Amino acid sequence: MQEEYDVFLLTKPPFSPRAELCLKLAARSGNARLYLAGDGVYHLLCGIQELPGCMIYACQEDLEARAVNAREKAMVPENFYAVFIEDVMEHCKHAYTF
Repeated sequence: MQEEYDVFLLTKPPFSPRAELCLKLAARSGNARLYLAGDGVYHLLCGIQELPGCMIYACQEDLEARAVNAREKAMVPENFYAVFIEDVMEHCKHAYTF
């Protein structure tokens, strides 16, 4: 059986109520994949790498558009959305979007 985990897509900026809820749920999951896209990549500037049991992915195009350099804090797949969809389709226990 394949490993299952919770998948989160976060597009909201830091300090938004929706983003705070997303991060709380991801931290409680204990086995999550967090995908940062859009303004969600700004979380890499705010210490998001401290989520236990959570793998973090960021969209390269959104990092470049916002001049955020966070390769040491998150994985940046070549095809972000293909990796995200594969996780949702193949490994996802629960999916959340914020």
